[in-house]
Amino acid sequence: MKKAGIIITALIVAAMGTGAAASQLHIKPKQIETFSQNVKAVDELTVPEGARVIALGEATHGNKEFQHLKLSVFKRLVETTNVRGLILEGDLGGCALANDYINGGEGTAEEVTEKLGYRIYRTDEMCELVQWMHDYNETAPEGDKVRLYGADIQRDMWSIEFIKNFYEQAAPDKAAEFSAKFDELFGTEEDVYDKANYDNIVAFIDEVAADMDANRSDYESKTNKDKFETARRADDMLKCYLEYREKENFSNLYRDTKMKENVEWALGIEENDHNSRLMLSCHNGHMTKNNSSAATYLGNFLYTEMGEEYFAIGTDFYITNDNLPDSKGVRGVYKFISDDPLAYQVGEMEGNEYYMDFSEVSEDDPIHGMINAPMKTGSLGEQYNILIKSVKNCYQLNFAPTDMYDAMIFVYEAQPIEIWQAE
Repeated sequence: MKKAGIIITALIVAAMGTGAAASQLHIKPKQIETFSQNVKAVDELTVPEGARVIALGEATHGNKEFQHLKLSVFKRLVETTNVRGLILEGDLGGCALANDYINGGEGTAEEVTEKLGYRIYRTDEMCELVQWMHDYNETAPEGDKVRLYGADIQRDMWSIEFIKNFYEQAAPDKAAEFSAKFDELFGTEEDVYDKANYDNIVAFIDEVAADMDANRSDYESKTNKDKFETARRADDMLKCYLEYREKENFSNLYRDTKMKENVEWALGIEENDHNSRLMLSCHNGHMTKNNSSAATYLGNFLYTEMGEEYFAIGTDFYITNDNLPDSKGVRGVYKFISDDPLAYQVGEMEGNEYYMDFSEVSEDDPIHGMINAPMKTGSLGEQYNILIKSVKNCYQLNFAPTDMYDAMIFVYEAQPIEIWQAE
């Protein structure tokens, strides 16, 4: 077998790169003879016809495989279903700027990838996703083109840039005045606004919103409906960005509530204007159907409202070499093992990742009992700390997979992302 002998019954998990992990006991899972009969290649996955939002999770933010799966799954859904929209756990304004490029705008994939919202997205894998969407649209019929959206509210500069660009097209006579006012109130760098000026900033955001609403027909005719809707949404999300920071004390509930509203907004555009469906891509913790984390709610909100129209595909690793920052922001590569008995089975197969639809697992198959009972799976966020260094439960979930997801993609060993250096 390809990876036979790699893991012994008691394994000391040692960190790679700059980190140093504590010893953690690992019990080797048993082989499951029926596993290969219940999985398929990712490029063969199918989803229910009634699904309106297809969510793809990632067990970590710091692995290449989970970033590349965004493209693999999106391509499959574009080819086989009526999915034409992709919404990322990324900055709304930054993804809007990338979407301009994807739909024939100026720039390069590298330039717009750097605007997606987070340092972890400045990678070859995310650039490949943006480039594929751009190249696909160059030959796709008008009704089949794809679009990119961002769900998150944690940044201000790229939303401001998108609004400035919008006004240069929609109302050139107002563009210079509005641009100068944005710079005066927000500054020209991320998160440098004067907190004491909060009320004046909100008043200006409302002024921009009122101008857009009063001139909607004219502005749409000079740009297009999608661009108007996105600029209007970006303006609203600037207010949410301020509320999140200054009124909601960086509340996870508030953040996920707004992300949920942005998913619904993007779905409305896809369904009403393009007769298509939407793919959501974010961390597993955000998209699980149950409230698998005390700090995340997005998927639970969507599943509660949409039921089976929300189709959740989780992911997991057996071994991860995860690119994580420590408390000082210094990134290193650290090794963890999830104890996921299903992800372990991939190590005995030819490929490194496989898809399992839980509805296709027979009730008399031993896997059926496993996915319907609490099972260890891995979940790592965006920080390396003493808890995950020393306590395995701090990076494991213990829920029935069917409570969290409708399907899963299992990766045996995941490799670290390589983040582009800042200019």
